[in-house]
Amino acid sequence: MKKTITLFISLFILVFGSAIAQTVSFQGNTYRMINNQWHMSGENGMDFPLVENTISIKIDQRATDDAITAFEQNNELTRLRKAITGWVDYQIAEGTDPFQKAQQLQGQQVVSQLEFPTIGYYTLIPDDALFPNSWHLMQDNDADIDIEEAWDVTTGDPSIAVAILDSGVDWIHQDLGMGEDSHSNIFLNPGEDAWADPNDPSTGNGIDDDGNGLIDDWKGWNFSNNWNDARQDQQGNQFFHGTHVSGIVAAKTNNDEGISGVAGGWNSEGAKLLPCAVGITGPNGSVLDDAILYAAEIGARQVQLSLTVGTSQAIIDAVELAYNDFGVIIVNASGNNGSTNSVGFPGNLENVWAIGATNQNDFRAGFSNHGPQLFISAPGVSIWSTQLVSGSDYGTSDGTSFASPIASGVIALMLSVNPDLTPEEVKEILKETADKVGGYDYDWNKDDPGHSRQLGYGRINAKAAVDMAAQTLGLASSNGLEGIILSPNPANDVLDLRLPVQMGDGVQIGITALNGQVVRDNIRPSRISGNTATLDVQDLSSGVYLIRVTSGGDSIVKKFVKN
Repeated sequence: MKKTITLFISLFILVFGSAIAQTVSFQGNTYRMINNQWHMSGENGMDFPLVENTISIKIDQRATDDAITAFEQNNELTRLRKAITGWVDYQIAEGTDPFQKAQQLQGQQVVSQLEFPTIGYYTLIPDDALFPNSWHLMQDNDADIDIEEAWDVTTGDPSIAVAILDSGVDWIHQDLGMGEDSHSNIFLNPGEDAWADPNDPSTGNGIDDDGNGLIDDWKGWNFSNNWNDARQDQQGNQFFHGTHVSGIVAAKTNNDEGISGVAGGWNSEGAKLLPCAVGITGPNGSVLDDAILYAAEIGARQVQLSLTVGTSQAIIDAVELAYNDFGVIIVNASGNNGSTNSVGFPGNLENVWAIGATNQNDFRAGFSNHGPQLFISAPGVSIWSTQLVSGSDYGTSDGTSFASPIASGVIALMLSVNPDLTPEEVKEILKETADKVGGYDYDWNKDDPGHSRQLGYGRINAKAAVDMAAQTLGLASSNGLEGIILSPNPANDVLDLRLPVQMGDGVQIGITALNGQVVRDNIRPSRISGNTATLDVQDLSSGVYLIRVTSGGDSIVKKFVKN
């Protein structure tokens, strides 16, 4: 009996101790061992696998280069990539306990913040039905986005680039890239030389022509695999998700081929799609921040996300920099758990707009996450779009993944008709013009009138949004100042304004960020010579700004870039 009791106690300790060891709390997050891999426990009961052998560290700004080098060598860290926000992804030795390594690194002077990046999920629900009608664009019961009326105003302009941060984009697809119609809606990096064979990424010149650290990124970049083929990984593996998303935004329209994208042009170039692969089968949280910043720096006006990953400060920092400094609009699918009170990260961030899904009857799709954080909704059931050329070419799928790109397409139309809109102006227009459908309570929160928990501010209406965007065009300027010239643009330390009127006390100058935040007001030029005013801009952070000049009853807004 004594041996039996001893054995029972030993087994209890072994099993119970093992169970305890499978759960770790670190920095306020819970991590669980599932199928021999650590996972971060997230919102809505989701578990996100950690990126293997990877740790992300924000380097203290006061650290010297020598101190950083010594830190990396002493701790056997291999640098993978560094973002302009200061976050660095490091590879740690295989088999290393990540939590012991984190505790070893946490207290060191070089380290400002530390976290584990995760692998996330694309927010789709597969549907095998092929070739249905594109009800989300136009149908008899009007539970659509009124796209045909919006196309009477604009069908999308190639000056507007939408970055697709997803599983990859099949840019050889005839309804996205070059086809028999002899035009393409794929963004081509103007800073890189063209590939010798436009369909073969290996035929680039092998030179980082634009100096951004990425060689031959002529058609975007594959961040998860660190190479210039944003369709697939090195083994040729592809996943349809990003191609499906891309077609919804800007598949070529009226080209006698396939489907119609929301902003795909009219048998001509439409909005441009910037392919940024961030994980073939699931988004890699360690590269998502790098892809967001890449899109901002290369000139994309929008970032389209249909994914969720574990909460990450590195991603939060990238979102804030892209939105506040570059004026980039970021939308993300709300998620497909049917959650009634939250949306998935990063859609729950203030400067990311969470998009929910509606069905063919203008009700919330049953799977669509919703609640106070939901911004707006769009159709997300049986959405027909482009798929892999190696597969069926076209097909349908359900999910907030395919509602989000409808919103991105509508925003691209708004910017096509009025490129001077700030993100805040775009947001207000979408709020004001959304259809209050579904019979939901749009006055549940007295502090946020017009918002419902089920659909946010309503189901997006392309026609109404484009009309309002067009109506605001030109209100910021009048003819008296049309001849203003800014130079140099981009600017480094100084910016000269050459006016068509004599510079005098009646001229007022102000600078705002693209999100509408006032950076400087009533600026006094550092030098005035005739009708030229010189402004000191050396203290401005790098990014895109709007400068407003007012003289008498005339005013004009111009855009400039600060290096």
